[in-house]
Amino acid sequence: MTPAENFLEQWMNNFTKHNEEFLDSILDDHVNFHSPVLFKPLPGKDLTKLYLMAASDTFSLGQFKYIRKILDEDQLCLEFETMIDDVVINGVDLITISKESKIIDFKVMIRTTKGLQKVQERMILALENLS
Repeated sequence: MTPAENFLEQWMNNFTKHNEEFLDSILDDHVNFHSPVLFKPLPGKDLTKLYLMAASDTFSLGQFKYIRKILDEDQLCLEFETMIDDVVINGVDLITISKESKIIDFKVMIRTTKGLQKVQERMILALENLS
């Protein structure tokens, strides 16, 4: 099993559980998080964890599902779908992991414009609630 396959198994068992300890265990201290609505990547574990926790509050995790998985040795491309209100959200998580199976880069891309706007609205509220 490749490092990406091992990581994917952990991720799939935990990503919907809103578990800060899990995120602490899989995020590298120097991880970069690329939000679909921010120009620059967010550096560091604390900001990445904040955004991932807000995302778990934002996305309708009961409807959230990964519909395609592409794995390389240390990279994952996970296409997802969910709904927020009446808007279908389609996107991709691009994850790079270190030799220690910690996330060193996490990029989220979302389509369509309407879906991106809906995610942005909900993320703002979720981040305010976590602050």
